[in-house]
Amino acid sequence: MNNPLTSWFTLITTALLLSACGSDNNNSNSEPLSSGSGDVRYQIRFEHNWDKARFATGFPANPHFSPLVGATHNQQAVIWRPQDQPATAGLEQVAETGKTSTFTAELNQLKQQGYVDAIFKSTGGVSPGEQNITVALSEQFPLLSAISMIAPSPDWFVGIRDVNLYVDGTWLERLELDLRLYDAGTESGEAFSIDNPAGGDRIISLLSTTAQHTDFINGVHRDSGLFVGRIVIERQ
Repeated sequence: MNNPLTSWFTLITTALLLSACGSDNNNSNSEPLSSGSGDVRYQIRFEHNWDKARFATGFPANPHFSPLVGATHNQQAVIWRPQDQPATAGLEQVAETGKTSTFTAELNQLKQQGYVDAIFKSTGGVSPGEQNITVALSEQFPLLSAISMIAPSPDWFVGIRDVNLYVDGTWLERLELDLRLYDAGTESGEAFSIDNPAGGDRIISLLSTTAQHTDFINGVHRDSGLFVGRIVIERQ
């Protein structure tokens, strides 16, 4: 006979493990936070390709990616951009902790201004692995941007930005995007660890670190040119 106390403890432990990464709000499932007004639907598959065999130097325990969070938007929205745009408080929160509440609030502000339509978040997951989510787009909001923290790390993340799925009056059927690794510029650190002091110029840039800590230069493996992830976008 099962012990009721043991069963209850197992249930609580499982729930805590499932909600450990990016669990700062009640939208940790694979449903859009706002469905948007579009009638053209795409599945986004985020493939986690980061593993010890291909990225051996400094590879950490518990490798994973936080939930992929982003929005469909028009050309007036600037969700994130490297080099010429400082990291916002929301991007900093995602890149450092994997939590999404501040970033989602920034997207909601852009939505109120008429620049963003659907806001979405998938579940996080271990690497290797994948995340999946379906979003709706319209001709008025044909662009897609999203980010996800690589973890554990100081403030490193992957993402897509301003991806146009409506080109010359036609919706694309499929798009594959390799993901470079970015540094948000909000913490100082060169290894895959969350214990790092605040610092940096807050300017988003491609990750390049010294060889004894990681294998990355310009966001890819310094020797093989491999990417830590890929996003596949397919029309449904």
